[in-house]
Amino acid sequence: MDTSPKLDAQPGAKAYPGERRTRLSGAWTALVVGIVALVLILVFILQNLQSVELSFLVFHGHLPLAVALLFGVILGAIIVLAFGAARITQLRMVARHARRESLAPATPPG
Repeated sequence: MDTSPKLDAQPGAKAYPGERRTRLSGAWTALVVGIVALVLILVFILQNLQSVELSFLVFHGHLPLAVALLFGVILGAIIVLAFGAARITQLRMVARHARRESLAPATPPG
């Protein structure tokens, strides 16, 4: 017979010490996921070492296929981050403007 408390069975049940999610447990999980991702990237690079010719605008050269693909992914990520940052900045400016308008004293129509 199982006498341990079931946390998911009782919505209001308190967690025992060490059962709650903390910043450290989140960092540990992120570290493990990051290490697994790095190992997968390393395996990808080691399996795709054949050299390819690249031409971009005035640049020409030879690189391993995996490195060329990784450069493409990194460039794509930078572009996505730039557009995301621009959109977040735009939304913050709109929110700031709306907040200032809501705090301004209302003037009666003249």
